[in-house]
Amino acid sequence: MGIIGIIKLWGSEMKHWILSAFLGLFLFEAFSVLPTRSVNPPSTEAPHFISGLINVPPNVTAEAHNIPQLALLAKENGHSFAVFADHDSVEGRRLGLEKNYDGFDAFIEVESSTPSGDLLVFFSHTPLESASPKELSKAAYERFQGNPITPELFVSVSHPSHNKRPWTQLDRFPDGIELINFDSLFWRKLISNPLDFLGLSLLYPLNPFITALRVIEPYPKDIANWDNMNSLEPRHFGILSSQFNLKVHWPRLNISWPNYRELFRLGSNIVFPREPLSTEFKTRKKQIYRWIKEGRLAIAFQAIHPFLGNDFYLKCPNGIFRSGEVFHGDTSACEFIVKTPANLPYATKIRLLKNGELEKEIFSSDSEIHIPVVGVGQFRIETLVRPHSFFWILLRKWIPYVFYNPIFISA
Repeated sequence: MGIIGIIKLWGSEMKHWILSAFLGLFLFEAFSVLPTRSVNPPSTEAPHFISGLINVPPNVTAEAHNIPQLALLAKENGHSFAVFADHDSVEGRRLGLEKNYDGFDAFIEVESSTPSGDLLVFFSHTPLESASPKELSKAAYERFQGNPITPELFVSVSHPSHNKRPWTQLDRFPDGIELINFDSLFWRKLISNPLDFLGLSLLYPLNPFITALRVIEPYPKDIANWDNMNSLEPRHFGILSSQFNLKVHWPRLNISWPNYRELFRLGSNIVFPREPLSTEFKTRKKQIYRWIKEGRLAIAFQAIHPFLGNDFYLKCPNGIFRSGEVFHGDTSACEFIVKTPANLPYATKIRLLKNGELEKEIFSSDSEIHIPVVGVGQFRIETLVRPHSFFWILLRKWIPYVFYNPIFISA
C-alpha cells in the first residue's frame, strides 16, 4: 500500500472516529438531565398537601383505554385525585365511572363550549349532577356572566390562549383560569418555531424529560390576566390542565409525544387542605372542590423534584395564612416564609410578586427564606430552578418548578 492509500485509509478512519465521538458526546448531552425517580405517596390522613390532576380528557390511548386505567396510571405517579372532563359530553358519568379506585378519587366533570370559548365546569357536587351537556353549558355561561343558576357550580377558563380555540371575553372574571395547558403549550411551540419543534420531536424518543423542560413555560399573557383578576378581586384560582390533543407519533417505536404517562409524571396541582379529608367519597369531593375554588393551590412540576419540602405562607402573631386566604390587619409583625427541599439539586430562584409586579428576586441555596411584608395586595411566589445539560447546549434556562396561588393582604 502506498502513501496515498495510507492517507486515504487514515482519513476514512478519522471520519468514522469523529462521527462516533460526536454521536457519543451528543448522547452524553441528551442523557445528562433525567427526571426524579421518586413520587409523593398519596395519603388520606390529614396531609399537608394532596396532589391532583385537573381537566384530564379521557381519550383512548395505548397506555390507557378508559377512566379506570387512567386512574391507576395517575395513582402510580403519586396523585390522589383527577378531574376528568370530556368536551360537551357526560358519558363517563352515565357509565358510573366516577368513584374511588383503590384509594384514588376519579371525579368526572365537563368542558363546555360557550359563545366566548371553553369552560371547565365543576358541577357534579351540585343539584345539576344529572344535567345534560346543553344545560351545563347554559349554566356555566350564566355563572360566568354573573347570573348563576346554581351557586355551588363554578367554572375555569380552559386553554385561554390556545392558537385554535382561545378565550375571547375579557371584560368579566371567571372563578379560575388554566395557567398551564399542555395542548396550548405544544401548539404554541409548533406554530411559533416549527424548526425547534422538529428538533424537540427528534429529541423526545431519547429523553422525554429534557424535551418537556424545554416546552413548559407559562404564557405571559395568561399570567398577566390572572394577576389582574386577583389584583381587582381576590380568589380567582390558577390551575394546571393535563389536557392534550396534538400528538407526534413514531409507529415503529410505538412512541407518542405527548402521552399520559409523561404528563402525569411531569406536573400536577397541589391542594392545601384546611381539615382532614373525609372518608366518604362525595364529602371528600366537596372538600377538594371547595379548596380549589378558594385558591388553596400551587402548580408543581414534580418530575423536576418532588413537592415534599416546599411551602409558602404568611406568618403573623395571630396565625398562619396560605394561598387563597385573606389577611386583614396590621402586617408590621408578619413575614412571608418560603421553603424549598433541602436536597433540591439545582440552583434556585425565588420570585415574590405583588399585584403581578416583581417585588423581590432571591438567589439562594438556603432551604428557608424569610421575606418582610411591604404594603397590601395579592402576593404570590414563583420558584424556578436551573437544571442544565452537561454542555449547556440542549438545556440552559430557568425552569418553572412551583407556582403558588396568591395570599391576599388588606388593611
